[in-house]
Amino acid sequence: MQVLLISTYDLGHQPFSLASPAAKLTAVGATVTCNDLAVESIKEGAVEKADIIGLYLQMHTATRLSVALLPRLKELNPVAHIVFYGLYAPLNAEYLKTIGGDSFIGGEFEDGLVQIYNNLIDGKAPILLNLTSTENQKFNQPLRDGLPNLSNYAHLNVGDGSTKIVGYTEASRGCKHKCRHCPVVPVYQGRFRVISSNLVIADIRQQIAQGAEHISFGDPDFLNGPTHAIKIISALHNEFPQISYDATIKVEHLLKHKKLLPKLKETGCLFITTAVESVEEDILQILDKGHTHDDFIQVAKNNKEIGIPLSPTFVPFTPWTTKRGFLRLLDTIAELGLIENVAPIQLAIRLLIPNKSYLLDIPDIQPHLLGYDQEALSHRWRNLDESVEDLCREIQKIVETGAADGILRVETFKTIYATTRRACGLNDDTFPYQLPLTNITVPSMSEPWFCCAEPTQEQLSRL
Repeated sequence: MQVLLISTYDLGHQPFSLASPAAKLTAVGATVTCNDLAVESIKEGAVEKADIIGLYLQMHTATRLSVALLPRLKELNPVAHIVFYGLYAPLNAEYLKTIGGDSFIGGEFEDGLVQIYNNLIDGKAPILLNLTSTENQKFNQPLRDGLPNLSNYAHLNVGDGSTKIVGYTEASRGCKHKCRHCPVVPVYQGRFRVISSNLVIADIRQQIAQGAEHISFGDPDFLNGPTHAIKIISALHNEFPQISYDATIKVEHLLKHKKLLPKLKETGCLFITTAVESVEEDILQILDKGHTHDDFIQVAKNNKEIGIPLSPTFVPFTPWTTKRGFLRLLDTIAELGLIENVAPIQLAIRLLIPNKSYLLDIPDIQPHLLGYDQEALSHRWRNLDESVEDLCREIQKIVETGAADGILRVETFKTIYATTRRACGLNDDTFPYQLPLTNITVPSMSEPWFCCAEPTQEQLSRL
């Protein structure tokens, strides 16, 4: 039987979550085609021949794009069994069923896809409505041969003017923590699952053979299992000492496991992405982030001392954001010398509240909710201070213009800073912070890390 696996958007990297199920399905006899619409056109012939079409929904943007794509898939092949899999599949299963979805798999999805395939082979009813599994499963080495070359994906800007081809893998899934705004939480509910270190290294090895010079670990938190993580990066460095890497680690783990930072530096860690979200104590508590403003300050200082740049991410516009609070965020970033470290899009993000979000369980959110927007796949909300909503729109326009015109991060930040000061009634546009005198910047991906944006026209044109 023919299986087509489709990814519409996966943060600029070659999708592990096409390669991994492709390996499992191939092992049980399926003929698998992978189609990554982030970098290639739809394979119409594969759609027409497919008995099963799987759409990967790891994030909001990918889900919106997959919903937009579905009518075309149905037109090309009205009888294929449509499987939505990934974090957003079980969160939106009821809606996805109404538009033509047949099966919905969240959490550990490889075995679920194999089960659907086997059911169809055996002539059994294949439908698995809202199957969410966090059970341990045995992984196969990801099958990447059917995916576009790594050179088609986001590259690493090293910071000295050079670039590196980037590979991507995952050492674990899920997360031990329950940050209320995180889409991982409703599915995994505080659980995380590791992938065999030997398998992770084998996957990295095959990507290096295909030209990878840097590896991005996509775990929600690389230090959920610190022993597991250290085993992997030690093996990676021993075999490929020239290969660098980056990882995502919570602020509280960067504090708790500070003693591991020298090991990360020694083994080639070029930067660490960390979800700071806010510098306001009340907002951090509402989000249940597990860290404070002072914790972030300390982590920034620790990482600077060790020599591993931070790449902080934020959710600056929430129902509880104030103009002065947003200005404090900008001041904190500047005072810590992190202007170059923060992608401008991180200063324009508005809180996304997906279906079944843990935020819906707290009283603080209720005065701000405006109802669920099915098309947008999120709960609408408003800040009670309309001037904050106005500021958010201004910042988003500044960031969009900066991205379109290729404006440097520092210049975009300065414009955002001046705009915010004026919004706060501070009419002095003087920028009070000293900026670096060199052209050397921090390492960063050519495609900034974020997962809750509206689909762009360029993305929609590939569908």
